[in-house]
Amino acid sequence: MRLNKMRKNGKLYVKMLLAITLGIVLVLIASSSIYYFTFARILQNKAFESDLSNLTQTGQSIAKTTGSAQTVAFQIYRNSSIAKILYYENPNPFDIQGAMMDLKNYLNSMPFLESIYVYNAAQERFYIVSQNGQNGVVPTDALTDTGMNEILTDYKKYKAFAPIPRIKQPAADGAAGTPVYTYLCYDAIGLDQTMNSAIIVNVSADWINQGTGSGSNGKESMYLIDDRGVIRSVETLAEYYADEQSMDLIRGADPITKSNFIIADFEQVKSLVTFTAHDQFDWYYVRITPYDEVVGEMKGIRAKTLQTAFFISLAGILLAWFLSKYLYVPINKMALRMEDLESEKRNSSYTIRQNMLQKLVQIQEFDPHIQLNKLKSVGISFDFTRPYQLAYLRIDHFGTFKERSRKDIVTYKFAIMNIGTEIVSQHYRVESLDLEDDGILMLLNAGGESDSLPASAAVIFKEVQQACMEYLQIGVTVAVTPVTDDPHRLHEFVKQAKEASLLRFFAGRSSIIETSSLANDLKSYSFPVSKEKRMIEALMAGKTSDAKTLFAEIMQGTSGYPISAAVLAAKHLNVALHNMLEEIERNGSLQLGFGTEIVVPGFEHFETLEEMTAAFDDFFDSLKSRIVEKRSGRQEELIRKINDMIAERYMDSNLSLNYIADALNMSTYHISRVYRQQTLTTIVDVINQVRMDHAQKMLLGSDAPVSEIAEKTGYTSSSYFHRMFKKLYGVTPSEFRNAKSG
Repeated sequence: MRLNKMRKNGKLYVKMLLAITLGIVLVLIASSSIYYFTFARILQNKAFESDLSNLTQTGQSIAKTTGSAQTVAFQIYRNSSIAKILYYENPNPFDIQGAMMDLKNYLNSMPFLESIYVYNAAQERFYIVSQNGQNGVVPTDALTDTGMNEILTDYKKYKAFAPIPRIKQPAADGAAGTPVYTYLCYDAIGLDQTMNSAIIVNVSADWINQGTGSGSNGKESMYLIDDRGVIRSVETLAEYYADEQSMDLIRGADPITKSNFIIADFEQVKSLVTFTAHDQFDWYYVRITPYDEVVGEMKGIRAKTLQTAFFISLAGILLAWFLSKYLYVPINKMALRMEDLESEKRNSSYTIRQNMLQKLVQIQEFDPHIQLNKLKSVGISFDFTRPYQLAYLRIDHFGTFKERSRKDIVTYKFAIMNIGTEIVSQHYRVESLDLEDDGILMLLNAGGESDSLPASAAVIFKEVQQACMEYLQIGVTVAVTPVTDDPHRLHEFVKQAKEASLLRFFAGRSSIIETSSLANDLKSYSFPVSKEKRMIEALMAGKTSDAKTLFAEIMQGTSGYPISAAVLAAKHLNVALHNMLEEIERNGSLQLGFGTEIVVPGFEHFETLEEMTAAFDDFFDSLKSRIVEKRSGRQEELIRKINDMIAERYMDSNLSLNYIADALNMSTYHISRVYRQQTLTTIVDVINQVRMDHAQKMLLGSDAPVSEIAEKTGYTSSSYFHRMFKKLYGVTPSEFRNAKSG
């Protein structure tokens, strides 16, 4: 019955053909795989034998060279001429010359020698003959081959008459070092366990490698591991540093007594690792051959097998497709229609959920059970009849971010919502809502059957902040509400969370703000009008540092209140500064470029108080420099003369505006207008200020009566002096003197 059913719907022959095709392909691949792995094993063994032979030859060559180096060292020890420079504290120059000639003969007669050092500790000298680098008599502190000094200092670390692989430092800066095997021969040790003399024979590593064919061919590499576990390249003798996995592979392949090989990843490349047993120096050698080089001959066979299997599969699939083409047309149409419906549902699901959540947080009066059923109908799991809390996420640097990535704002906000949901869902049931501009709202419920929420959401949202910064390079500020189970407080909590997130202005970016810590009612805030007036006066007088301090105090004073207090204070200051600038342009005849070149910063452009304060500091500095620039000109000389006259004649009771005008042969109207334009103050005020400054100094620096001080500062009436002093400083002259002296 099943066969008849398959025959009727046209699937029988299609399935049979596909089964036959699949069987052929599987048999072909299985048999080829067996052949491939068999031949691969054979090639591995061949490569191992070849690599092992090369490694063994290298070790034997070093051992033979060791014997030759020992022979040379013993001959040098027995040479009477060389003994004089080896043991004597002050050898004769002719003896030195003869010994150096003998050393040169040894070097020239044996091609494997790179250099010979004769060390005399009493002289603190090296006698050197070398194929390249330093030659002659070299003090120990002038030896460029600094590694030699280290070996002599720590000679106990090295076995006697055993090769020491190293790189000999060059004599010239910038030159490449020379790889050598150093043989240290000595027999004289002092009472303090220091070496008195030594013969050092350096054998060229390049000469040994040429004789054995050792080294790298660009794909393979050889390493030796000495008795101290140091890994070095056989070709360059440079210490090998790589990732820990590769170095552990070489050290972990320590064969002890038997040569072997393994297949492993070396420097992230699958390789054949061949290693020898330990030799007489307790060394062993490792050769790394990329596995692709070993089985390269098999790649062509494998590729052809896979191609054949592919073409057979393709032919079978095409034939089956042609057979079923007309049979499945109706079914395919139905399947496409279902896919379209699923795609439409999937695409609209997000929009529907967002719209539903948007309506939920906007309505204030609703039936909890009806609304809860509506949420469940679109797959929203948030249940406001159980304990819940809200988190309002606000993107930091949103203005800059909006200019840079305007088209991608929705995408980035969606990514933030995904990150937040993934992290928070480990502790809560969570729904996310994309709000206007830079806002995202997260609605949190306890997970599972529990009605309790985690003790603190701050730690959880700290992880969200870190993840957003790590993956998106976007900072977010988070405001978290308390826990409640009252459905009708949802709208209130949304409003609280949004307002609390604006307290980033005081808390700073990437902060976490608890709405339970919201400040006092706005009605209790009183704008400091006196500080505003003093700030304007400081700006008019050019005292920008005082103005900056007062501005900071005014804005900082709003930190204990809702953000609307800061907005109110900022607008109040903005209006005051606008009025001041208009007055300067109107009364001072100074065109400052107000509205174009000089613009008062607006509160809406700043996210933090620190940022706003810095902008206003720059604005105050710019305003001062602009005023100074506009005032500079021909009136400067007149102002200087007036100031000089006041400073010189302040004690003259006749000094007044008329007196100065007569002295300068100008009208009082002209000099008073120019002076006020340039200094934003009057001549009379400056006269009084200079007199009061001198009066202060006299009150503090002398015991003269107040009436005498008044007369000396140009006041004919002592009572007028008292009134002016108290007007400026708030105290009488006597009170000022007593307060300072007390």
